[in-house]
Amino acid sequence: MNLMHLGFLAAGAAAMSLPLWIHLLLRQKAIAMEIGSIRFVKQVVRRTKSRQRIQRWILLALRALAVLLLGLLFARPFFPQTPADGSTREVVVLIDRSASMSVRSAGGTSAIQLAIQRAKAFLDSLGSKVHVHVGLFDAGGVEPVSLADLDAISPSAMATRYDDAFAWATDLLAASQRSDQGLMLLSDLQSIAAPSVDVSAFPTDVPIRIENPAPAIAQNVAIESVTATQVELRPGVPVSVDVQLVNHGAFPLVDAELEIKLDGPDGTIANVRPLALDAGQRQSIRLELPINSPGVYQGIVSVDHDDPMHWDNQRALAFEARFPDRLLLIDGDAGAHPWENETYFVETALRLKTAVGDGPPRTFEVERLVWDRGSGFPDLAGFRLIVITNVGRFTDRDAERLKAFVQSGGNALWFPGDRSADVVHDSIVAAGLLGKATLGRPTDGVATVTEFDSSHPALGPFADPQHGDLRSLTANRVLPIKSVDPKSTVLLRGRRWPLAVSHSVGKGRFVLIATSADRSWNDWPQNRLFVPLMRQLAAWLTGQLEDLQRVETHPIDHPDQIPGIRMESGSLVVRNVDPAESQLNRYEIDEFRQVLGLPEHVVKTDEEDRRQQYAPDGVARSDEKWPWVVWMLIGILSSELLLASRVHE
Repeated sequence: MNLMHLGFLAAGAAAMSLPLWIHLLLRQKAIAMEIGSIRFVKQVVRRTKSRQRIQRWILLALRALAVLLLGLLFARPFFPQTPADGSTREVVVLIDRSASMSVRSAGGTSAIQLAIQRAKAFLDSLGSKVHVHVGLFDAGGVEPVSLADLDAISPSAMATRYDDAFAWATDLLAASQRSDQGLMLLSDLQSIAAPSVDVSAFPTDVPIRIENPAPAIAQNVAIESVTATQVELRPGVPVSVDVQLVNHGAFPLVDAELEIKLDGPDGTIANVRPLALDAGQRQSIRLELPINSPGVYQGIVSVDHDDPMHWDNQRALAFEARFPDRLLLIDGDAGAHPWENETYFVETALRLKTAVGDGPPRTFEVERLVWDRGSGFPDLAGFRLIVITNVGRFTDRDAERLKAFVQSGGNALWFPGDRSADVVHDSIVAAGLLGKATLGRPTDGVATVTEFDSSHPALGPFADPQHGDLRSLTANRVLPIKSVDPKSTVLLRGRRWPLAVSHSVGKGRFVLIATSADRSWNDWPQNRLFVPLMRQLAAWLTGQLEDLQRVETHPIDHPDQIPGIRMESGSLVVRNVDPAESQLNRYEIDEFRQVLGLPEHVVKTDEEDRRQQYAPDGVARSDEKWPWVVWMLIGILSSELLLASRVHE
């Protein structure tokens, strides 16, 4: 048994002497009187006197006990529900180690350090035999740690997520054999991380202690994202970077500076812009950079503002600046109007400025040549891809020049047409551009794409039906590819013959499309997949799909990863902290309970624990036993009243 106010019990024990003194001071003294024969009266008096002496001592004991119980009542006794050594208790402690827990108080102590201090104080009060599980959690999951390792932990660069943390605690407590279980959650209770948490499996009879050790934050300026939006080197068009900023604080930001600093082939590139943000304002700023040389540039974008969340004042950035890929379109059937040209649809698709892969938008530097107006190929140096459409003449010399171009690393995309004679196709085969393939004569008939190589880099995006199904492409006239070289790759296949074949020649590739580039042999230009298909093939043949992988941007998905730029598996990988961690919105403990759906009676907050321990203003503990003392006191007083009336009769 424990007492909330030991002094009252001591006072009650001291007051037990009062009934004794009162008993002695008020004891009646007999008066001697001479009367007649009292032989029989003496016997009665002797028996009565002995009985009254016993009753008086019992009465004295009852009164003393009543005084002691009165002191015990004011001392407020209680019996702990668990043993003091914690032998029946098992507790799970969850410590949030997300990036936002690195925020520091005015004294310089981080939120996670305060969380460790509170966790230790809580565990020290549970007894030496308590079974404790400590888990650090963030968006990467839960990492169990020992009590000895608590002082060495530090915040990660990941976002907050409670799902795995509650699931981990649920599994541990479900496997526990101890009768007294509990959960302690130490987190800054970021509001953006809580709404989707499912705690329905957590046992409702397990008390949950929730504490927020993070200091209150009134100001935070964050760089949410940095994106290289223009990376192509074009005359008069500077390389540019878009920076998204936000002022999460309650006060405006004035007289600050936004700076970008990159290192690359042109040396150190820097740009500084003044910055002002109203409270709660978001702003997008475009920074233009004097970059003239191709290559990889890397560095940071930063804001010179001192706030508690220092880590979101800068973000890493890396990108590859390069010249646009030069494409040469060979038009074998130029019309009177642009839309009558054989290359019209392909040229229109390739001149669009759209994103290729996961990188920033890339374009092609397209040049068009009317084949019949010249004497063959021009100087092919600098071109990455040649698209040849419906040429009516193609000499052996032209075939050899095209083969030399492909062998040296160039690429060619060939479309037949009405003007393509057998002699043209024979020259392609004779030059070895298709290996040991065999071509037939153009044939009429419906040819629909029945299957395609979804694992191919150029065709991979079409594997998802939501992006479009290439099997909707239909041609009514094709150049039959009757046999394919074993070393070639079939990109598109029809019911009878392949419709697109790729063959490697030296360092480059030659791709034959078995139908025309315009609408004379097919309905492809009318299909919404024509533009993405042409751009994907061109991006693959020019190396854009591979080159863009030199710089990759990935989220931080492991606690050991830190923000910055690292070389991983041959690629430059940029990682930054999740911008959601910059949010200042925090739940109060009661709000957090309501959002997660935690029953009210199982939530134990720090303030409730203090009320439970000290119980001011008459508030009782749940384990107090004062009602028992009241009933005992009533019983003793009733006995005393009954006995006192008999003693004094």
